[in-house]
Amino acid sequence: MAARTTVRIIFDISEETLQCCFIPYLSDAFGRKGISLLADIHDEVNECIAFVLIFSEKYVSSKEYFDKVLKTIHQRHDKDHLVTAIFYGVSRSNVQELKGNFGKAFFEHRTSDQASQWRNALAHIASFPGHEASNNQSDCDFVEKISRDVYEMIFPKERIGVYSRMLPAIVNVLCKQQWRVRSIGLWGMPGIGKTTLAEALFDQMSGDYEATCLLQNFHETFQKKGLHRLLQEHFENLSNQKVQPRVLVVLDDVRNHLDAESFLSGLGSLSHGSLIIVTSRDEQVLSQCGVNQTYKVEGLNKREALQLFSWCAFERDVTENNLHRELSSKVFAYANGNPLSLRLYGEEMSSQEGLNQKESLFLRLEQDPPHQIMEVVKSSYYALSDNEKNILVYIALFFIGEDLERVSERLHDLGCFPEIGICRLVENSLLTISENRVEMHSMIQAVVCNIGRYPQPETDEDPKTSFKSFKRVLGTKDIEAISLDASDLDSHLKLSSIVSMYNLRFLKIYYSNLENRHKALKSLPSRLRILQWEHYPLQSLPQDFDPSNLVELSMPYSQLQRLWGGTKNLKMLKRINLSHSQNLLEVEELSEARNLEQINLCGCKNLQNFPAIHHMQKLQFVDLSGGTRIKNILQFPSNVELKFHGSSIKTILPPVTFDNKSLHEHLEDQLKSHFSDYIKGRSFPISQKRITNPDMGESPPTFKNMMCQKAIEMSRSLQLTFTNLGIWFVQDP
Repeated sequence: MAARTTVRIIFDISEETLQCCFIPYLSDAFGRKGISLLADIHDEVNECIAFVLIFSEKYVSSKEYFDKVLKTIHQRHDKDHLVTAIFYGVSRSNVQELKGNFGKAFFEHRTSDQASQWRNALAHIASFPGHEASNNQSDCDFVEKISRDVYEMIFPKERIGVYSRMLPAIVNVLCKQQWRVRSIGLWGMPGIGKTTLAEALFDQMSGDYEATCLLQNFHETFQKKGLHRLLQEHFENLSNQKVQPRVLVVLDDVRNHLDAESFLSGLGSLSHGSLIIVTSRDEQVLSQCGVNQTYKVEGLNKREALQLFSWCAFERDVTENNLHRELSSKVFAYANGNPLSLRLYGEEMSSQEGLNQKESLFLRLEQDPPHQIMEVVKSSYYALSDNEKNILVYIALFFIGEDLERVSERLHDLGCFPEIGICRLVENSLLTISENRVEMHSMIQAVVCNIGRYPQPETDEDPKTSFKSFKRVLGTKDIEAISLDASDLDSHLKLSSIVSMYNLRFLKIYYSNLENRHKALKSLPSRLRILQWEHYPLQSLPQDFDPSNLVELSMPYSQLQRLWGGTKNLKMLKRINLSHSQNLLEVEELSEARNLEQINLCGCKNLQNFPAIHHMQKLQFVDLSGGTRIKNILQFPSNVELKFHGSSIKTILPPVTFDNKSLHEHLEDQLKSHFSDYIKGRSFPISQKRITNPDMGESPPTFKNMMCQKAIEMSRSLQLTFTNLGIWFVQDP
């Protein structure tokens, strides 16, 4: 609230209980919420935006109060003033139906010319929001509820969901703490409502403490004023008191735990029953502050989000049926319960009348968020380390929704330290891990993508030179990562400028329109670590490409026939995915990749050759499923997970460890064993449980073919070192 709000209260001043007890309680409760109560002895009606009518048994003892009811109703209709009624010592029904002592007092004026108007006015009270005191409710609790309801009536966009859901949960947590110095930390993402919740706690509980202090924007205020000045402003006389009072302190937006510790230690020894409330975006800061418990502030539920959005967009509370379903669904999905996002997007869209204009505005705001959102997220972003910044932008641009382990693997390959960085981003409420997937709120993603987007020149003389899809990771001067839709590029455009990006580590190229997938790069940067290019249109990669820094090569559904010609340095390569590249004939180049961990050739049905991989000690996974036509005999370490469902491979013998003395005996025994199996009409055994192939159902090979095959095996085995040996039998096409 920019200025203090005034509410006029109308009551029978002759009622001593009201005058001496109830009204002061009510005034204090309103005052804690920034609302001033103006007694009805004044006439500054135009300064008020709301009226509070307090009905008691003696209220209608004077004609003056009937006139005040009439005037209030006129104000409600003519100037749209808000009115609420309080029934103190009298029931609502007695007022409306003129029963009991209240009715008796009214009938004393039944001869008045205005009696019928008064009767109608009292009956009209049914349409007012009302509060009726109960016998089992204290005046303090009663006035607190009244002040909350009036606050929400005056400020319908503020504190939605706070009093009904969040505040009771926190009060319940605090009540369970020991009666010493209690403390709680509120944390959550930017704009989620931590400050609003802390203020509501302060308003509700400050009346129970002898000394109170609410410090908004504590980080900035502490840096600007310093410890000594802050203590003087808020607790100048605290140390001089003989009995240490109970203190309520709210420190909002703490970013450095040392600042909070310095301020709290300056208060001296706090008495039992004191309460410390700290808010921060960083859960680790709360832990370092030593709060007893933490509470993560979650977003609004759907009903609350609808209420806030409708008030901001339409200045009234509307039902979901009266909103355009598709547009509102997009806004709700984007905001995901974040009050700041809902409020700002609603206010922005309220300026547009037509549905098409609203939708266009929303699409623009998704790409270019409002200034307030940009600033609140930027303040969190710039407080991060360079490692955390890089991780955040990489995830926002490329890895949203992916498996945590997979994301960590890629970030590590790109030179980041995800083990530390991802954890800190979660603690800073900038990332969440849901079902082992990395997620980010759409509001944060939009801002981070806006920060990380490669800046475009203000003027672009030649549109063919504009790379609008280029992205970059902040914290570096040069471009490190690019995501490019190549189908949108002009057919005459040369992408040679990408080759000169010597710091480019991550390159992702895709085609939203597969009809334009003929466009490709004639050369690639030499420092690439991850290359992703789905539907690659050429038969091989550029011959001059230096893959010595390449860690991952992912080119599924490509037109590749081979990787390249000749030998290249593949010492860094860990993962290769050429799945469903149906023209692929060979991958002999991989024989130089001794650090390979994963090979995915699923669906490469025309693959003719497969490299010897017995020297790949780090290999963990090979997928040859889906119609491969491998002709040579393969070897593989015993720890490799192999998939070959639907392939042409029919029989596999497990890898066996041999020594020099038993090699020939073992081969002879194997030959006899298979001959015996053939005579008995059984197929060859498969003993590796880690390899399964449900397609193995054909009859065994002929005796002649079997003997020839075993001869080949014996010959090859004599030439190999006495290490793990795997023998694969394949069926000639």
